[in-house]
Amino acid sequence: MYRGGVSSPQGVVSRIVEELAAEIRMSVLQPGTRLPSERKLCERFGAGRSSVREALRTLSSQGLIQIQMGRGSFVADFSAPEAESPLVFWEHNHDMPLSGLLEVRLAIEPQIAALAARRASEEEIEQLRVTLDNLQAHIEADGLGGRVFADIAFHDCLVRASDNSLYLSIYRGIEPMLFDVRRMGLHSIERSARVLGMHKDICRAVESRDPDAAAYAMWDHLLSFASDMNVDLIPESMGLFPRLRSDGSDGDRGRA
Repeated sequence: MYRGGVSSPQGVVSRIVEELAAEIRMSVLQPGTRLPSERKLCERFGAGRSSVREALRTLSSQGLIQIQMGRGSFVADFSAPEAESPLVFWEHNHDMPLSGLLEVRLAIEPQIAALAARRASEEEIEQLRVTLDNLQAHIEADGLGGRVFADIAFHDCLVRASDNSLYLSIYRGIEPMLFDVRRMGLHSIERSARVLGMHKDICRAVESRDPDAAAYAMWDHLLSFASDMNVDLIPESMGLFPRLRSDGSDGDRGRA
């Protein structure tokens, strides 16, 4: 049972959301797992039933759980996209073009990775490593839901390690759309293994405290997804192309 000090109702809700979301992203709670009952959650967090219910609704709106009337709340699980192509699947389910979402990600995520390389604590770097192990495990087990959450956890660890609360707020705003992005990008074992390799590149750059390498590795990661999804992007024409590195190269490795 929670024995902390008195908090505002909204503060209690936020704490419940953050703790349960972290357990889901880090695979402490596996896809399809039933969450504890509302009564047990009230006991754990020292919260009233209304706060617990609001927290569960928030987690549901974020796509992290599914609330089933009469049965309880379950960690979200995912199936492969059912469409003739990933892009068709996206267009059937979202008003925003996939290119629009990718433009936003290209604008912020390389910078997030660079900041993480400068600011990440040793504990945050260790959490990044754990997400790599989780993704590897779910590749071996061929579990799409687990791969989706391992990918979510990796990027969530990076944005937290950037130590910029506004980036975290922006990222939370687009996170619900990223569930379908991950279903598209991780539906096959082969592509999931490639994603794992790109995550390792980013993690190594963060471990080495190399902001430029971290930014370029993230840049390549995002452009690889765009290419695989047949999204036509020319980011340099939109002012998104990174600056030249010290070795004079232009970072165009992800365009192949």
